[in-house]
Amino acid sequence: MTTTVVRASSSSSFLALVPRLLECTPHRSLVLVPFAHGRSLGALRVDLPHGRGQAELDSIASTVIGTACKVARTDAIALAVYADETLNGGAPLPHRAFVDAVLARADICGLRVVDALVVGANAWNSYLDPSIPAGRPLAEIGSALTDAPDTLVAPDQFSAAELPDPDPALARAVARLLDDVDRVLARPRDRARLSAARQGAADDIVTALADPPALLEDAARTRPDEVTPARLAALAFCLERPALRDVALMQWAGDITVGDAVFDAQTTFGDGEPFPVDLARPMWGEGPAPDADRLRHALELCRRVASVVPRERRPGALSACAWLAWATGRSSHAGTYAQAAVEIDSAHGLSAIVLTMLDAGRLPEWIFDRPTSPAGKESSRGSRGR
Repeated sequence: MTTTVVRASSSSSFLALVPRLLECTPHRSLVLVPFAHGRSLGALRVDLPHGRGQAELDSIASTVIGTACKVARTDAIALAVYADETLNGGAPLPHRAFVDAVLARADICGLRVVDALVVGANAWNSYLDPSIPAGRPLAEIGSALTDAPDTLVAPDQFSAAELPDPDPALARAVARLLDDVDRVLARPRDRARLSAARQGAADDIVTALADPPALLEDAARTRPDEVTPARLAALAFCLERPALRDVALMQWAGDITVGDAVFDAQTTFGDGEPFPVDLARPMWGEGPAPDADRLRHALELCRRVASVVPRERRPGALSACAWLAWATGRSSHAGTYAQAAVEIDSAHGLSAIVLTMLDAGRLPEWIFDRPTSPAGKESSRGSRGR
């Protein structure tokens, strides 16, 4: 994964860089950027706590700093609070108690604090520099970085998780194909009621489903907007079924050899054989880091599947989106997908598991294992600390 180094030589330029690190403009958030030897190691965003007592703020702060410490080689942090409040000269800066708790935990852990800033509705300011009580104009942030690359920045931390608007004709075609496959597989006598063209299309999908790893690998090598309606229906069929969905996720986190192994293990597991632990480890975020570009491609593919299938058949694709978002460090998006799935099917297993992992603050191990020129948790951008 390539890293773009952008110099952030001032507080305003650092604030201009944060949305590029996250690929979104955060709202009602604390963003913490860990550093190693003056280089950023990505960015961690958490919701701002509201209505919490000091003990709870201290606990949340400990979790935030503990997460930063898990990133390899972290020796410093910078943080920015994105608040809805207006900054008034002379009044205490918003969320001061929470920020002080985070800074105290950083000090206990021996982390140097590069900066601690707040962006309000009308201005920005520093928790560490009392010399600008009225704050600085927001316009300074927009003009701060002159050497920053063009980066797609979502308007908030959740909008990028919205499913794309489907082509109605494509959605109808996929729904019909899924119904036809169900008839062919579950009610063979109904096959004769289909037209010859629909029988042929359903038979082609059933043939593709005979070798799921080959189907999944073909999809992994095809642009999501170029996947045919028949292939979208076949993928939806797989993602609806937990065993095949897990083959898909582990194969996209690995390669077709892994997919073949997981598919074989799923088959023998149904016959009473134990499931190999090494094949299951990536599902829980353990083991070597997957190819991030491959995971992001799979996420876009599953988003497209979820957007074109009927709502009642969407939880499987949504749960795959949730896991893939989690696997790439996009916890906010993972929660959005998983919650959407359980709103359709309250007993949906993988979606509930993802929500449980998110509630526990669990992230994949590979998210914390950064190379020398590291990439961000929600982006591949880097920066130099001041």
